[in-house]
Amino acid sequence: MKLSSGHDPKNYKAAPKLPTWQFASSDPTGGKLSFEREVAPSNGWHSFSRKGKVSVTGGSAATANRVYTVFNGQQLVAAINEAKNDPKIIRVVGHIDLRWSSNNTVFKEYTSFSDQKFGGSIMIPSNTTLVGINDAQGRPARFTGTTLLVGAELPLATGGDPKTDLTAWIASGKDGEDYPTWTRNIIIRNLVIDTPWDVNPEGSADAYADGMTLARAQNVWIDHITMSDGTDTPDSAASDTRHDGLLDIVRGSDYVTLSNNYFTRHHKTTLIGNGDADRAWGDDGRFHVTLFGNWWDNLQARLPLNRFGQVHIFNNYITGSTSTKDSDLKFMSGSDARYHSNQLLQNNYYSFSGLKLSDACGKVITGKDYTGFRSSGHLFVSDKIDVGLNIPAGTVTAWDGQCGMTAPTGANVWTPPYSFTLAATSSVPASVQANSGGGKLK
Repeated sequence: MKLSSGHDPKNYKAAPKLPTWQFASSDPTGGKLSFEREVAPSNGWHSFSRKGKVSVTGGSAATANRVYTVFNGQQLVAAINEAKNDPKIIRVVGHIDLRWSSNNTVFKEYTSFSDQKFGGSIMIPSNTTLVGINDAQGRPARFTGTTLLVGAELPLATGGDPKTDLTAWIASGKDGEDYPTWTRNIIIRNLVIDTPWDVNPEGSADAYADGMTLARAQNVWIDHITMSDGTDTPDSAASDTRHDGLLDIVRGSDYVTLSNNYFTRHHKTTLIGNGDADRAWGDDGRFHVTLFGNWWDNLQARLPLNRFGQVHIFNNYITGSTSTKDSDLKFMSGSDARYHSNQLLQNNYYSFSGLKLSDACGKVITGKDYTGFRSSGHLFVSDKIDVGLNIPAGTVTAWDGQCGMTAPTGANVWTPPYSFTLAATSSVPASVQANSGGGKLK
């Protein structure tokens, strides 16, 4: 019998078990801090708010009793519960998976959708620096079977309604920036995150759990993270979809930067804004997001898919294949400008197999119902001969990527308010491959 929620128990399928785990019980640094107290640079949207320039410090000001080193999920949750919204630094060593308990000695798979939803996520509160510490073998800390949540769309009090409360707050003349339920001032760095396998999805194409979700989160810097489905738990191990978003920024989140990250082997990569007009009450005017220095490698879609907001995408490296027979790696679509989005793309490098430049528009870059779109300075290379454009295979070609889409006009024209270095596009592949992903910070 199908449940009213749509999560039919017959669709239950446990995640494929990992052949090895990288549990740790000691800190190879002996507790010595290195990059953990670093504050975010001011080179992205994370360093602003509607009230002007801000400094994203995370937990850099943490007192000694608010610096934690954790080796399992229970220790991580305990550190968060103790520190609450105090500035805190949480150093993760080894492997975190909420299915493991008793100091990583007892494993219990999620038994249902509800079990995974309520028992498989960790909420990161305000004023937090969460970082991975490379273990004795040099491997960055890793999350599996666990969703990281930064913020949530909450009412002002238990039993209230988020939409009613926020709209009433603004209607009374109060500044939305001061709404009390925001989660703010977050730094997350140097981690490997495997997107959780949904043991009981709602439908054949609709999984639930993201690798990381930002909801009503503001002033967030996510840097040097590796995210994928993991080579041991791909969607192809089931007959339906078992993973949702890799890293989604939704429900009014704002002033966020994703830098120097490595995203690979996943379908729905990054959603910025998860609704059209029905979400305008909480999303309109929000979603200021910067994405730079990231490597999007062998992903299927959403690089990103964006609604509302002003999104700046520069100096990223995008690699993929439209001809591969591996369904977990086949490229379907890239940057997707949707309802009321306003994107600025600059100096990205696109390297593809099976896709020629004359077919890139509508595939690599597409959009509809957006407010404005600007694109320039890219390079494109493919292993496929482009007869129509007279481009031999393997030729690096300049590409503006505008794809017939219209630029913003009037009040919709915007310029990034922060200082940033726009590197030569030709330098992007080597630089991004050398610097992106977890394990690069020590």
